[in-house]
Amino acid sequence: MPPAIIADRRADLDWLRVTAFGLLIFYHAGMAWSGWAWHVTSPDSLEGLREAMRFLNRWRMPLIFLVSGAAIMLALGDRTPGAFVRDRLKRLLLPLAFGMVVIVPPQVYLERLYTGQFTGSFLQWLPHAFDGVYPKGNTSWHHLWFVAYVLVLTLVLLPVFLWARSGRGSAAVTKAGAIAARHGLQWLTVLPLAASTLWLVPVSWNINGLVGDWNGLVSYGALLLYGAFLFGSPDLLSALQRQRFVSLLVGIAAYACLYFGYFEGTVRAAIEPQARPVFALLSGINVMAWLFAIVGFAHRHLTRRPAFLAKATEAVYPFYLIHQTVTVVTVYWLLKAGAPPLPGFMAAVVATFAGTWAIYAGLVRPWPCIRPLFGMKAIGTAARRSLPRRAAGL
Repeated sequence: MPPAIIADRRADLDWLRVTAFGLLIFYHAGMAWSGWAWHVTSPDSLEGLREAMRFLNRWRMPLIFLVSGAAIMLALGDRTPGAFVRDRLKRLLLPLAFGMVVIVPPQVYLERLYTGQFTGSFLQWLPHAFDGVYPKGNTSWHHLWFVAYVLVLTLVLLPVFLWARSGRGSAAVTKAGAIAARHGLQWLTVLPLAASTLWLVPVSWNINGLVGDWNGLVSYGALLLYGAFLFGSPDLLSALQRQRFVSLLVGIAAYACLYFGYFEGTVRAAIEPQARPVFALLSGINVMAWLFAIVGFAHRHLTRRPAFLAKATEAVYPFYLIHQTVTVVTVYWLLKAGAPPLPGFMAAVVATFAGTWAIYAGLVRPWPCIRPLFGMKAIGTAARRSLPRRAAGL
């Protein structure tokens, strides 16, 4: 990637990272009342909430992987491959392992307690915390699957990222971006996603479980590369900015076709084999149209860096690691107390933000020995001011 583009942090990229991960809090807080099976699920559901979440679900994780692809190039910088791999293991593998041992078990315990699979205290359950593999067993990474995927895909695709950083690769990316911007060829990115949905979804059997999730590995890997490519091409970013309203209209039309053709009136849509080719193409168009629109609007309007953005960017990764456990604990007690769906959802959102912030501000951010467990550098006050230039790299 061109050094001038990758070396300095972009305000639009940080805004997208903070917004994309922030949406996860609303999404996970709503899962209990969506009508979809979750770790702790209310017998009552909010149809309007489910449809809003269904809409978000079509592009929220693709957006996170797209932004992460750009962040990988930022984190790579001018490091040697060995130094970069060591950094990724420290920033990704260490928090993943810590999360599976410390952060996730309370979620599994409350699920077992809520569903009547266990009756006893958390301390009584702890000896069974790593019996078997979830969902039959208790060992799981739950929402931390994203960290595992980014780690594995980053290592697998590292030769591509290294090539893109080289002089020849940088020139090729710049030229390809200019050609794509001139002729609208960025829409060809739809085809790999559509092909993955068409051919790999039917044979994928372990969603978010890495092994066996062939569609997830291929589509998320493609989105990481798309992010590096889009944010490494100033011509393409400018084109997406100019065409942002066109992309928005395409996204609205594509989602309308998906909704009225496949989703309306269903809790979980079942796609018949004969309908899958059209569904796959519409899905790919929908994903990329919304991503192009979001990136285009961000490139146009999110160019300023208010003071809080640096702090929010630093907090994003720890917030992501912590938030779902706070959500599950909150929702468990709300459901046990008989909270109505809408007030319960609103309370879950507020409590998740507040509880996650309290843990982050009081138990994570101030402590040099704790920060690395949450993907943060164990640094002093002076260095901390420069941290946003190289955040978690997700």
